[in-house]
Amino acid sequence: MVMYANEQLVSEINDAIISVYQNESMLGLFKGVDIGSIAVEDWYHKKIDDIPDAALTLAGFNPTVAKLNASLVSFKVFTAAESLVISEKEWAQFQMWGLDAKGVEMLGQKVAQMASTYLFTGFDKGIGGATPHSQDNNIFAAGSGTLASPSIISTATAGVWSTAANKAFDLALLTAQLVSKGYKLATTLVFYPKIAEQTMTKKISGATYETSAKEVLQSSGVMGVIAIPDEYCPTLAGAVPTNILFDLLAVDISQIEIGYSRTERSRVVDPIGTNRNHTAEAEVWFCPYMIPRPWSDGTSIVKGVSRISAIAP
Repeated sequence: MVMYANEQLVSEINDAIISVYQNESMLGLFKGVDIGSIAVEDWYHKKIDDIPDAALTLAGFNPTVAKLNASLVSFKVFTAAESLVISEKEWAQFQMWGLDAKGVEMLGQKVAQMASTYLFTGFDKGIGGATPHSQDNNIFAAGSGTLASPSIISTATAGVWSTAANKAFDLALLTAQLVSKGYKLATTLVFYPKIAEQTMTKKISGATYETSAKEVLQSSGVMGVIAIPDEYCPTLAGAVPTNILFDLLAVDISQIEIGYSRTERSRVVDPIGTNRNHTAEAEVWFCPYMIPRPWSDGTSIVKGVSRISAIAP
């Protein structure tokens, strides 16, 4: 019989948790920024509002005089974490027969899902969950058009997708809303809920072509079109998406950063004193940042997120 040493089990547990976290987490799609130690509770940004256009005059220095209007904005750091108690008996069984990798992997999976849920919705547990802190610092937040709360670029569907013209209009507008504000399709990902896979891959019947919504978007110049868990994609009304009512989302991923005071971590705590159990822990300490884009034309300060809402086939 093969006996597994403590060190081998600890290594296997840590590897299983971290690898699954990295596969499941949506945070890894965005640029990571080190914001210091776990003592950091708020991520601060000094941001400048837009300034007037430069002066154009006949030869001679006669500039527009702009006032530097900088604001300090901050966002809360969150921790997604879970621990698993492994009894003395279970640990001994792992030493005899090897690790139950699937069970341990769920630690990394659950932490990844919680962090990803907050990134997209601002909730702590699925659609309609509690809000850990009142701030519009997530992808789906409507926003109020300020540096601390930039607005999503959102439009309701043109109509049911059984009409090919409506479908084509919505797909074009989804990306056009980003391009019109200066964002780049080359760094844009389109997200849709997994429940809508059939609608997104169903062919559009037209006079001279036949293609799906997913294929249209893939050919538009975006980085990719990705189905993600339904709980990350609530509708504008806050409902669970369905195959007959969902929202489409396009995100310029270069315009979102994830600050980390502790990147994903796993550790195994050995028994001590009267405690006979091992404890496996998984955690990540993070803060998303929706980079605001001010405009001199007086329109709302926006973020690089475009949405078409209330899509129905």
